[in-house]
Amino acid sequence: MSQGSNAGVKRNRRPTGTKSVERKIHLDPATAAAIAVASKASGQMSFSLYLERLIGQLEAELGALPVLSPTLDGTEVITKRAA
Repeated sequence: MSQGSNAGVKRNRRPTGTKSVERKIHLDPATAAAIAVASKASGQMSFSLYLERLIGQLEAELGALPVLSPTLDGTEVITKRAA
């Protein structure tokens, strides 16, 4: 699979000097592709910055990150507001 070069594309990243912690995550290829498209459409955000902003939005809307069902087929979402 050949991917195009993103040379010359300015990406939105964390401010200089902001500390970050490296975490290795494993995603389904379709999920990774969807995040890549959304982060690019969101102003060339880096993958990690997009995820941080998404988490911030969920926390702002729900008061906390949702606690998801441990099964993949479950659709129940529990938030701290509902508890």
